Amino acid sequence: MIQLENEFTVDERYDDEQPFVFVDDSSIALFELACKVGKTDVPVLVNGPTGAGKEIIAKVIHESSSRETQPFVALNCAAIPASLAEDMLFGHEKGAFTGAHKISKGYFEQAEGGTLFLDEIGEMPLELQAKLLRVLQEKKIVRIGGSTPIDLNVRIVTATNVNLKQAVAQKLFREDLYYRLSGFKLTLLPLNQRKKDIEALAYVLIQKHSRKPFPKLKSCAKSVLLSYSWPGNVRELENLICRALIMCDGNEIKQKDILFDEEEGEVAQSGQHSGHEVARHAVSNVRADYDDADRLERRDGLLISSLRNELEYQNIMAAMAVSGNREKAAEKLGISPRTLRYKINKLRDLGMAVPTAYARV
Repeated sequence: MIQLENEFTVDERYDDEQPFVFVDDSSIALFELACKVGKTDVPVLVNGPTGAGKEIIAKVIHESSSRETQPFVALNCAAIPASLAEDMLFGHEKGAFTGAHKISKGYFEQAEGGTLFLDEIGEMPLELQAKLLRVLQEKKIVRIGGSTPIDLNVRIVTATNVNLKQAVAQKLFREDLYYRLSGFKLTLLPLNQRKKDIEALAYVLIQKHSRKPFPKLKSCAKSVLLSYSWPGNVRELENLICRALIMCDGNEIKQKDILFDEEEGEVAQSGQHSGHEVARHAVSNVRADYDDADRLERRDGLLISSLRNELEYQNIMAAMAVSGNREKAAEKLGISPRTLRYKINKLRDLGMAVPTAYARV
């Protein structure tokens, strides 16, 4: 366990990848329910927005179960080509197709005895849904190119950011598979509905991405974080903290160090600045070109375009600094390495101070 600001206690088992803290009342209730359902073997469907921490909930379920010493295997159904999905799930035999030089175990076999987490299950093609249903019913798989059924002992946890019942009504998701997967449903709220988690998460992320002594959040910076709408949830907060650590001087993160992903932000509660206003204020302290406050208030296309480029520059530089290579940085930003390379070269062409090494990493 780690202590944050003498106020928050966080289970550090969940800090190694995407962190999740359980401080808000809704988060505590969800954690307790996940632990309770984890002790059973019922299939679980986790509903929640992208970037909110659904995989962390799946890990809580796994580590609360009798399978905790066995593998936890995760697959994002939205991130794999349809042509490879069957092979990745069920594996193949040697000689099954050109290039199949040896037996390959799929994700089901890799998770044997443990938990298989299928994220964004709503993105799975209908044809593959039928094959998945059969595997769940028979508890056996047959590798591609094989004929011998292989027995399975795997617990299935799935997650989605879409309304699967609506997808069923639209014939985009099989009704029989939906009921097979949703033995127990858990709902993860978006970050802006878990206000008490935001500050605790910010401190976890500061410790994750900085060296001691860890900088602290000034009260004005905390207010900005609490007033923002967080459309990107925890992933967006992590990107913001990475940028803030680059921007801050000394051992405090101030309001001017807060740079949001979005150009536009919702108006904050209680008269606080919007995310857009805070971002513009921070940029004015970084770029000498924007020292004149009157220019920041202009709405002509040139200024908005320049502001957008500046925010994108800060975002990319922060991701590269934290990740160390383009592939990992692209993953943090939610884009492909090819798109990131294009954006880096575009920023260099615009005269931004992009290290030459970043374009060829």
